[in-house]
Amino acid sequence: MRGQVVKDMEKEFLDPAFRYLVNNGLENTSIRDLCKVMNVSYGSIYYWFDGKDDVYISSVKYGIGKVAKNLFGFAFENMDKPEKFFGEFLETVDLYKAELKLITQVAASPVYGDRIREKADEFHKSYGKYIEDLATQLGCEAEELTPIIYMIISVLVDYVVWEDYEISRMQMKTLYDLMMMKLPKKE
Repeated sequence: MRGQVVKDMEKEFLDPAFRYLVNNGLENTSIRDLCKVMNVSYGSIYYWFDGKDDVYISSVKYGIGKVAKNLFGFAFENMDKPEKFFGEFLETVDLYKAELKLITQVAASPVYGDRIREKADEFHKSYGKYIEDLATQLGCEAEELTPIIYMIISVLVDYVVWEDYEISRMQMKTLYDLMMMKLPKKE
């Protein structure tokens, strides 16, 4: 029952709030705007959240999970052809660039950064599960794959923040070469 309540809350509140924040930014959003988008009255939002900051943090946390699920999904679809994954990764990141910009803005914020980083353990656990599943699919140990995955995440953040396609492409090529050296050779 609780799982369904959380799913309903995400669909009703967090998804529209996250999309609104992506389109309008933190600094251009009021609690009244969020209430309108979430289809709740100003007074009843405090039943679900502790205020505007809590809506921001909860929405961004939801958004991180959604974007990570999609990007790891892309990885799973293409792990049997790593050259495609590494060749098309930045273009896939472009599909989520607005969302990722908001996420990095919140993570770097002196106001919200500490609060979202408190939630990082949850993300590290889910990343760990994705990494284990990818390692199984690739026939290697998760410990071998983990640094490469976190380097890919680092390239993603660097690309989103600085938008330097050529440098990010060079980084992805280097990671591809590194991964090919680490993975077991398929016969």
